[in-house]
Amino acid sequence: MRKVEFEVPTEVFGDFTEKLEKTGLDNRVLGKNEDDEIEIEVYYEKDDVKTIDELEEFLEGLKEELTGTEQEKEEEEEDEDDE
Repeated sequence: MRKVEFEVPTEVFGDFTEKLEKTGLDNRVLGKNEDDEIEIEVYYEKDDVKTIDELEEFLEGLKEELTGTEQEKEEEEEDEDDE
């Protein structure tokens, strides 16, 4: 059995775990790291590599959305400060 570790921002933890649950892969939450991300270990077999790749891509998409949302908030705050 193989193992991969995901570092999931708390803001997208629910979305990620919903997707993870649908895979049926064994996993466990390890706790938070120094960046306040939740660390999750996922156990898989060699033939599940495609599923792991999909999870990685999904998480990257969530992180990109989160980053975009944070940038929008910062821009809005800057605009409010300018007024």
